[in-house]
This record gives sequence, C-alpha cells and structure tokens, in this order.
Amino acid sequence: MTGPEYDDVLREFRNVLVRYDLHGYHCTRLVDDEIAYIMAHGMQPPNGAVLAERIGRLQESGLVERAVAERLASENQAGSANRAGRIWFCFFPPYLAGESGIEALLRHWGGEALYNSHDRDPIVGPILRSPGTPFLVEADVPIAGLPGPGSVEMKLAKNFLIGRGSPTNEPVRHEDRATQPIPASKIKRIIRFPEHDFVTLTKCDEWETPLACSPTR
Repeated sequence: MTGPEYDDVLREFRNVLVRYDLHGYHCTRLVDDEIAYIMAHGMQPPNGAVLAERIGRLQESGLVERAVAERLASENQAGSANRAGRIWFCFFPPYLAGESGIEALLRHWGGEALYNSHDRDPIVGPILRSPGTPFLVEADVPIAGLPGPGSVEMKLAKNFLIGRGSPTNEPVRHEDRATQPIPASKIKRIIRFPEHDFVTLTKCDEWETPLACSPTR
C-alpha cells in the first residue's frame, strides 16, 4: 500500500468513526459549583479566560485569598498553544496510567495548566491542594471532536484485530484531547472520591501517598 492509499484508508475509517463516541474518563479536582455546572452545561475546552473565571469564583467563595487569586490568574499556562482548547480524557480505566500518571490531576485544583506553574511553590502549591474534591468525569466523548485522522483510528483498528485473534506488542490504550465542547447529554456521571467506583477505577487505596479532600468544597 502506498502512502497516499494508506492516508485514504484512514480518512475513510475516520468518516465512519465520527458517528460514534468513545467512553472515557477525565481526572480532575473540583468544587461543588463546578460539578453542578458540568452536569447542567457539559464541559468547555479550557483557555486563559475560562481559568480566570474559575479562579474568580474560587476567590468569591472564600477558598483563596485575593492576592493568591491574582497570582494564579497571572501565572499559568492555560493560554499556551499546547494546552488551550483541549480537554484530556483517558479511554481506559484510569488506574492503568498508574499513580504517577493521574495523581497530580486529582490532588491539585485547576488542572495541569495551573499546577505546573505552582506545584513546587512552598506557599501556592499547598493552596492548590486544598480546595475541592478529586473526581472522575465519565463521559461519552464524540470522536468527531478528537484530532484526526491518525492515532485514534490506529488504536481502534489494533483493538479490532486483537479481538479477531491477532496479537500485537504495539500500545493500544488511548488517551486524547477533545477540542470541542462535551455536551451535558454526554456526561454519564461524575464520580466523587472516596466513592467505591472512584477507588475501583483509580486504585488510589494502593497509592503511596493517600488522596484527600477539603472539608470546604
């Protein structure tokens, strides 16, 4: 098969897949009003303005002081090209990523675009680990909102072949970024720590450092 023929096959496969969803999990830490928003309105791709609004609401609720809120709003990576407009999901049970793969997302409020700038700060780092509760957002993510054609098509094809008895040593677990909003109708549930299903899906009870949630949510 030539390169152009291969690309044509991928595009044709993509045209079939865009009618379907992938069942995935988004690992995060949320306060209660954010949970209510997701259930009512779904998930919006993040950017600097969205993060600033979230920080503002956190300040208004009294969970962070004004000086800290201003610093968080000015020091983050939410507007960077490799973060803005992307909602990350893993399309496998999150525990398969291991503690090192998901624990920071569950320990820090605000997501990777925020904690990457502050997690080692002796003052702000602990503050980001205080608000909210660890959650898994379980959703049916439209394939049409994932980049492609490319990785997702190849992973699905490999999984199909494995199901037909053709083993492969190549990686088949898929994680990806949704670049379009996830409608509320696609949100299956929001699983709160330390509910049984949360522990089962993350195996956080086996982690070296236990998870915690704030008494103020």
